[in-house]
Amino acid sequence: MSSQPSLHNAEETLTEPTFGQKLLRLIKLNILFIAISFGVSTYFIFHYVTWLAPIKYPLKNFMDSVVPCLIFTLLFLAFSKVELKKMKPRRWHIVLIWFQIGIPFLVALYMYYYPSENYRLELEGIIVCVITPTAAAAAVITGKLGGDESSLTTYTLLSNLGAAIGIPLFFPLISSNAQGGFLNEFVIIMKQVFPLIVMPLILAQAIRYLYKPLNQFICTKLREFNFYLWAFTLSTISATACSNMMNSPESASTMINLALVGLVFTAIQFGFGKFVGHLEGQRITAGQALGQKNMVIGIWITLAYLTPAASIAPGCYILWQNIVNSWQLYYRETRKVKHFDKF
Repeated sequence: MSSQPSLHNAEETLTEPTFGQKLLRLIKLNILFIAISFGVSTYFIFHYVTWLAPIKYPLKNFMDSVVPCLIFTLLFLAFSKVELKKMKPRRWHIVLIWFQIGIPFLVALYMYYYPSENYRLELEGIIVCVITPTAAAAAVITGKLGGDESSLTTYTLLSNLGAAIGIPLFFPLISSNAQGGFLNEFVIIMKQVFPLIVMPLILAQAIRYLYKPLNQFICTKLREFNFYLWAFTLSTISATACSNMMNSPESASTMINLALVGLVFTAIQFGFGKFVGHLEGQRITAGQALGQKNMVIGIWITLAYLTPAASIAPGCYILWQNIVNSWQLYYRETRKVKHFDKF
């Protein structure tokens, strides 16, 4: 009786991943760490390699102009999968909006009634880290983690509207640059928010209902492309954050304090978001909604209205929040692999 390989062993042979597949899986598990490291390394290469000096600033200006286009594309691809009928306000949306606006308002009141130069930068850093709206790529990461992208998109719009109302409402308490009146400041902020947040949603939904084959192509063939596009965007933002830190005139202790502000409020916002979301069955979605911030807008807010040096806090927040995202993605992917290996 001749021995033949069992069907089970044959299936194992067929499904054994190749070296290339293993390498690709390893890259996917660590893509955000890779993106951050690449951005920071690129900054230091251009900073210390003298013969690259002629192209350093032209390249920086080019990348600064490209980032809004990248964010628009990210949102467009993410919003293409969203169904408007599922975009309903939920109770956890209201709780997180109150947190986003309420905490900065209380800190601003404290700074108004107790003006002092001691820890002013740190307090401004707290305000910016909390008031900044949800990031464009939050929908991308939420989808990767198994969350509700439609509910996240609803909160993204509410979060940006909340920032556009809150900033001109109470920033005049602490900033001499926000004295143009509520309506004027609201219009200025909405000019920043509308093209990057609202227009991608309008375009994506127009294609969804008017040209369904294109929408289907985007949702099926470009699912992974959005994630890698975000990784590239993250590398450019990380380089900018590193540049802001290295070129800051502040003392080392102040910079450490601002970095700690970013770290502490990354933990608080992810934690509080997950706690509130857990009560509503939306733990992943609410955690990303409150924790993952659009710090490109946050840095702009700081430079436009507050002390420029305070931008170190939102700059560091970019690194902290994406370390959290990297760990979450790594943890989820490893669990999926272990689950698959059981069968």
